[in-house]
Amino acid sequence: MKYFVPNEVFSIRKLKVGTCSVLLAISILGSQGILSDEVVTSSSPMATKESSNAITNDLDNSPTVNQNRSAEMIASNSTTNGLDNSLSVNSISSNGTIRSNSQLDNRTVESTVISTNENKSYKEDVISDRIIKKEFEDTALSVKDYGAVGDGIHDDRQAIQDAIDAAAQGLGGGNVYFPEGTYLVKEIVFLKSHTHLELNEKATILNGINIKNHPSIVFMTGLFTDDGAQVEWGPTEDISYSGGTIDMNGALNEEGTKAKNLPLINSSGAFAIGNSNNVTIKNVTFKDSYQGHAIQIAGSKNVLVDNSRFLGQALPKTMKDGQIISKESIQIEPLTRKGFPYALNDDGKKSENVTIQNSYFGKSDKSGELVTAIGTHYQTLSTQNPSNIKILNNHFDNMMYAGVRFTGFTDVLIKGNRFDKKVKGESVHYRESGAALVNAYSYKNTKDLLDLNKQVVIAENIFNIADPKTKAIRVAKDSAEYLGKVSDITVTKNVINNNSKETEQPNIELLRVSDNLVVSENSIFGGKEGIVIEDSKGKITVLNNQFYNLSGKYISFIKSNANGKEPVIRDSDGNFNIVTENGLYKIVTNNLSDKNEKEKNKEEKQSNSNNVIDSNQKNREFNSSKDNRQMNDKIDNKQDNKTEEVNYKIVGDGRETENHINKSKEIVDVKQKLPKTGSNKIMELFLTVTGIGLLLTLKGLKYYGKDK
Repeated sequence: MKYFVPNEVFSIRKLKVGTCSVLLAISILGSQGILSDEVVTSSSPMATKESSNAITNDLDNSPTVNQNRSAEMIASNSTTNGLDNSLSVNSISSNGTIRSNSQLDNRTVESTVISTNENKSYKEDVISDRIIKKEFEDTALSVKDYGAVGDGIHDDRQAIQDAIDAAAQGLGGGNVYFPEGTYLVKEIVFLKSHTHLELNEKATILNGINIKNHPSIVFMTGLFTDDGAQVEWGPTEDISYSGGTIDMNGALNEEGTKAKNLPLINSSGAFAIGNSNNVTIKNVTFKDSYQGHAIQIAGSKNVLVDNSRFLGQALPKTMKDGQIISKESIQIEPLTRKGFPYALNDDGKKSENVTIQNSYFGKSDKSGELVTAIGTHYQTLSTQNPSNIKILNNHFDNMMYAGVRFTGFTDVLIKGNRFDKKVKGESVHYRESGAALVNAYSYKNTKDLLDLNKQVVIAENIFNIADPKTKAIRVAKDSAEYLGKVSDITVTKNVINNNSKETEQPNIELLRVSDNLVVSENSIFGGKEGIVIEDSKGKITVLNNQFYNLSGKYISFIKSNANGKEPVIRDSDGNFNIVTENGLYKIVTNNLSDKNEKEKNKEEKQSNSNNVIDSNQKNREFNSSKDNRQMNDKIDNKQDNKTEEVNYKIVGDGRETENHINKSKEIVDVKQKLPKTGSNKIMELFLTVTGIGLLLTLKGLKYYGKDK
């Protein structure tokens, strides 16, 4: 029989309560890491991974949609993969930014959700495009209904012309469709206003025009005169051409002297567009031109070439260098007989509002690289400058002479393009006299005063150079005084990766620019000389350029601003050897980046002389290896508790990625920086509970001992 003893039970209860309190405190301590992590990473993408994946899973995963996903969708997928690895050292956000886990926030999640929504929108656009395409095929005039065979043997030219003529009268809504097949044409097809041609992706137009002293061009907007000798460029408008392939059939014979299948021609091309308005060419593959221009644009406005490929240009081995360098794949010019000898028009009307974008230029499986992708090569007093020319987001793969070459252009934007130049041993076509990937050179071909290149912006392009005879950018004019002026030139935010051995050329050459020259924020890796400015006048600004691993001078000013009245401004990292042949002009330092107040005051004292070269710059080391480059950036930290964003360009296998690396200027103890709502507050709670538990335990033991 058991007896109830009040004091003993009371003491045991105290002992149990104390023990439970201690265990509770220990459990809280065990959960501290989890709760602390929750505080630090509460904004991590992991917190919303399931919801993000749920949205992603809603996308249609059909093979067709997946095959047509854009670059934005690829970037989104990279972001999703980054979510799965959010506990690694670094994570990658949707825009390619590398960030540490502690810096990931809701913006990353929002970006992922936005990207996913964009994917949905893209899927809807694809479906919409397919519906429209199906409706187009159902309602358009099929060239096969007009007698085209599409076997590559029969001449389908007349059937195609009949379909276009009918569409120009409003039949089929003005639309002409080419089903799958190869359509041989042995005479020029004339385009008409308000017509829209669309080719099946497996449809090819094959050039079979083999007539001596006659243009071998598949499509034209003008009509021949009655005698068939010349073209009258009557006005045309509202013309579009989309899809398929145009084979210009210019591949050389075994001797390398003529076009194998068209031995009578002087050149071959795809389009001659003259005196036209609102012309669109997109999603087309152009193959194997013979010497000439794949697209010739003369005296036309509002012309768009988009998302197309230009592959291969055949050059007979008998051609001389002076002939070769005038062969642009896309020529943009005024309306003259000099530009198009077969035309009657010679009024010099300018081309304007021309955009070439999102396209690839390279060699084919039959012919070598293009000489020059885009531009023009002549200018006369009677012509008006082509204007508002935009060259955007293209890839120029190993052009022989230039990616873009022009003279007498006004208001030009060359932005976001990629230029690759290989060594001689990796090239089918190679020019011993060298190349300039962007070549704005005006030269003397007349005794008249000309309106030369002006208002030119060359920005945010990537140049990968392996050839020692190649410049990245050249803006220049001939020495003839009567020529006129080159002015208002901006070269900014370009990245030049020069891997050439024994390089012979400067990366950027600016020769005889008359006024308003700005060279800013360019990054040059390797090569001989960085920037050469020679015999230039007026206002010149050289600002915030960066140089790495150059074998020669970083910036050279030669015979520029001899009167000493115009300031030359520069603000750049690196060591500089500035060459001045006259020593008369003034260099005004304006170096404010990464400087504290004391350093700025020191610079101001040093800039009082007429020719000051500021050598108080940071050295940056750039080490090259076979596969990639790594930069060791030494930064003096003069301000506490601030974050700096450093932009690096990492180049490997010809592809470039811009990584924005956020680095803390001060390493701090994470525990000291945690907020009171995080692990520090939990630690305080743990200590309090533990103290109370121990107190109750001791008191319980005391009473228990007395009862015993």
